[in-house]
Amino acid sequence: MKKLIVIFAVLYGTYWYASRSFHFADTLAYARKNPRASWAPAADYYVGLVYYQRAEYVKSQEAFTQLLADYATGPYTAKGLLRLASAAEENRDYGVARQSLERFIEEFPDHKDKRIAEQRLENIKFK
Repeated sequence: MKKLIVIFAVLYGTYWYASRSFHFADTLAYARKNPRASWAPAADYYVGLVYYQRAEYVKSQEAFTQLLADYATGPYTAKGLLRLASAAEENRDYGVARQSLERFIEEFPDHKDKRIAEQRLENIKFK
């Protein structure tokens, strides 16, 4: 039982430290400083995704914009364009949302989410 309490205390202490010390903005800055690292595009994408889940849409849009600016092509481009459009829509930045969806449709004509992107583009076309 004593072992269990010690393990719980260590895990809680680690969580407490990480939640007070770790900032996603630092991750984006570090990824920007290391653009050739294999993990950098994934870091940009997942930081943007976490910000979106937290309803921090401005920060999410910044992360996805950084991803697409630094890595115009790659495994996260299609998903990044769709997520950028979602974050921009939440921010009522319809110009960016339209551009992202148009680029997605143009660059990924055979993607499984093309129809969804076309519908979303139609919904915000005149906003």
